[in-house]
Amino acid sequence: MERPRLEEPRLIRKMRETKFLAVIGLSVLVITGALSIAAPAQQPRTSCDTTREHTLYSWHASVFSETLKSKSPDGQKLLTMERLPDRGDESSIRYTVLAGDRRFSADLPGFDSEVSWSPDSSAFAVTETEGGGGIGYGAYIFRIGEHGLQKMNLSPLVVKAFGSPVKCEIPVPPNVAFISWLDSHRVLVAAETVPVSICPCSGMFAAYEIRLPDAVIARRYSQAEAKQRFWNILGCELRDTDDGCAARLQGAHQPR
Repeated sequence: MERPRLEEPRLIRKMRETKFLAVIGLSVLVITGALSIAAPAQQPRTSCDTTREHTLYSWHASVFSETLKSKSPDGQKLLTMERLPDRGDESSIRYTVLAGDRRFSADLPGFDSEVSWSPDSSAFAVTETEGGGGIGYGAYIFRIGEHGLQKMNLSPLVVKAFGSPVKCEIPVPPNVAFISWLDSHRVLVAAETVPVSICPCSGMFAAYEIRLPDAVIARRYSQAEAKQRFWNILGCELRDTDDGCAARLQGAHQPR
């Protein structure tokens, strides 16, 4: 899955506009610097198969491409994804599960989706971005209940655990992305310093094992630990992240 080459990611653009409305009397030099385009960090992408659509965070997930149909592991459910018509600057994807004669749907703002079924077919995980250009990724779990899809947003939990290990030019939350189901009651999720030039050590990440359904972090893995232990399930975005900066920061930084 290629990152869209936007002139400026939506989330950064919104934050810039908000910041400028609140700040009066800045010098032209400061304003010019703040409006500089956030270009994607130049990192090697040797693990990505750029000849076709590919995932960024989860090696075994499915990539959304306009319309995707995915059968559950037990063969009893069908997940379809449909891009909804854009409303202004907002995009959304509709997730629909067919289970026998039942049909459940849920809409999620964003685009560039990665999706993965749980081993027991009772839920599916989603990574989506609302920002574009490497910004604004979030991770969600949709559990299939008797009366519909029950959404769990994992991002606030993981963002709080990751903290702010670096100071970016503009305050921007880390990306949060689903990596893999460890079993039907545990997932592995990444928090990533956004991989754009407004942040030092861009792309640095940590991984979190989260217990479901209570959404409790059972264990944290540094970038080096995650690569060593989970290399075969990491997407190319995480595989190709530089380890030097992470090694210097993750030993000393204590998330708040």
